[in-house]
Amino acid sequence: MDITWLHCLLLGRVDRERLITNFATEKLSVAAAIKSLLSARFRSALHMFLNRNPQKDPDYLRRWLDSFVSSYEQFLDVDFDELPTRVDDEPPGLSMLADHILQVLRLQLLYCVQKTADGLEEEQQALSLLLVKFFIIICRNLSNVEEIGCCSYINHVITMTTLYVQQLKSKTKEKEVTDQAPIEEFVRHALVFCESLYDPYRNWRNIVSGRSISPVEKSRQKYKAAPLTVEFIPFFYQCFQESEHLKESLKCCLLHLFGAVLSGGQRNALLLISPATMEVLMRVLADCDAWDDRDPDEVSRKAELTLKCLTEVVHTLLVSSSDQRQVEIGTVLENYFKLLNSDHSALLGLRRTRQWESRFITLQIKMLNCMTAMLSCRDRPVLQAIFLNSNCFEHLIRLLQNCRLVMDMYTVYTPVKGPCPESIIIMVLCIAPMLLLSANTRGADKSEKDLANKLLTEMNENQC
Repeated sequence: MDITWLHCLLLGRVDRERLITNFATEKLSVAAAIKSLLSARFRSALHMFLNRNPQKDPDYLRRWLDSFVSSYEQFLDVDFDELPTRVDDEPPGLSMLADHILQVLRLQLLYCVQKTADGLEEEQQALSLLLVKFFIIICRNLSNVEEIGCCSYINHVITMTTLYVQQLKSKTKEKEVTDQAPIEEFVRHALVFCESLYDPYRNWRNIVSGRSISPVEKSRQKYKAAPLTVEFIPFFYQCFQESEHLKESLKCCLLHLFGAVLSGGQRNALLLISPATMEVLMRVLADCDAWDDRDPDEVSRKAELTLKCLTEVVHTLLVSSSDQRQVEIGTVLENYFKLLNSDHSALLGLRRTRQWESRFITLQIKMLNCMTAMLSCRDRPVLQAIFLNSNCFEHLIRLLQNCRLVMDMYTVYTPVKGPCPESIIIMVLCIAPMLLLSANTRGADKSEKDLANKLLTEMNENQC
């Protein structure tokens, strides 16, 4: 149902009469008249709340928030994998709300934060979730993003989310008998609130869906992302510490949020790309070859999101100046190649099964695909040079040599369905021409040309 007519149903008899009067005398559009009336109704209700003793009616604010959220719930868009819902209307601006409402909500949120460590009661959990939903909705009016982002709401929400994630990561008897759904719901909404602040135009969701956002298009976006809070990087890092019991779907949501911050604006992206966050991404990627009893589809999705994040990291660093960067592209690539050529002989015999080999080969193929995505950029010659300076030829040669060793070992294991080393060789055949062309056109030194020739030799041998 269209939001305009939904609001009509929410209006009482007196409000409907006022609506008809406004529509007839002031010649307002139906949507404008309803928006004006609805805003007046919310302002009046909040003024009543502010002028009465909340202790006499502690549920009054919750009922108002519930009414507000119900009116605008189509703006929540909690699923990161879905594109934002297109709605003609928009939530009200802050100026349309009652005076001091943000201060009241901040105090309520702070109260919830203080109680979280001891455990929130059911009513308090419901109130904290309503508060986060309210902020998501308010931020969908992009003119509100800057003011909301500069207040302390985001820090309070991150504090609560950190405590909840710690509970979700633990493996205790209390967790097994307690319903974790309300906590998970709060965490998911909290991450979407962060997205609303740091990627207001949902650039990342468009990128994940396959639609590229050009620099020109980004420059035309009127409203900027809120400044990244200093609490975000410690929060992101902590979420992935000892996280083996955290659901893979929640890890994917965290990676979505990381990508959203990267895509939302250059300033925040460069603050986010740090040694700590790069360590997390590499650790998450390395963990994708150990599926255990986890859902293979979710693990695969986690790997894909991590690689998309790394692609965005490389592209962001590529267009930045050296004084803006905390991490160099060469450092990112060095760790990337180390993972790509992980030493199989160092693994325990129990882990080196045919199934594990298949999973690791799948990861290697995804990583090689990611390299082609990294090289698909406007400044490809510059990035190609960085790849070559990062000993890319040597790593690809070693990868081909490892493939031959694995192919020799395949006769020992019982064949199973899945990717094979030949797939890696095909991927190297796709990547190598991009780098070989760069080595030939930019006047590479003798050692680089020797490595290029050696790579060609290895490729020919593997094709035979």
